[in-house]
Amino acid sequence: MLKRLHEITIKDVILLDATKKANSLKRYWFIPLWLCHVELEKLTKEIFDLIGGKTINDLQDEFDKLSAYRRLQKLEALSKAVKIEFELRPRVNAWKIILEKDYKESELLQRVVEDVRLHTGIEIKEPKDLKEFYDYVQHKIDKYREMFPEVERTEVKLINVINSVFVFMDQKIDIEMLLISFASLKAMAEEKIRSNGEKSGNSAN
Repeated sequence: MLKRLHEITIKDVILLDATKKANSLKRYWFIPLWLCHVELEKLTKEIFDLIGGKTINDLQDEFDKLSAYRRLQKLEALSKAVKIEFELRPRVNAWKIILEKDYKESELLQRVVEDVRLHTGIEIKEPKDLKEFYDYVQHKIDKYREMFPEVERTEVKLINVINSVFVFMDQKIDIEMLLISFASLKAMAEEKIRSNGEKSGNSAN
């Protein structure tokens, strides 16, 4: 009585989204939907799960936010390590070790100093360099909060999700495309986002 998932087209989904009625999912026009309400609930859930509720722009924003957060976590962990090595271990004269470049007394200190240089470009050689490093970390924290403020998400129309995928993949929208084919196209778009994000993340480091 209803179309199978592999028979549904983009056009069917657009009509479903626009009219909020499932007539486009019927195999035969004369079938009353109340006769197959259980099957209809299952089918519509499969459709929404397949398409998802986020546009490519939303996914791009989420990936950018996750990548930035991971980089921020690295800096915050490094900041704690610096604090331990330079401020919380009075028995170890960190500045004497750095000046003499003899790290036998604290090999961890050497790794911390090298990690700071690697991830921030700051070389810790004297006390003022610590302030520069802490200021750098705080700047990144403030920048993250500025770029990714907490916002309440509104419901996204399926047509917007569909359009965003075709635009991102530089393809003309094909309303006759099968939904399962669209799902593959969307997966390719998401993989492209991840790949681009990882490249920009590596370059940022």
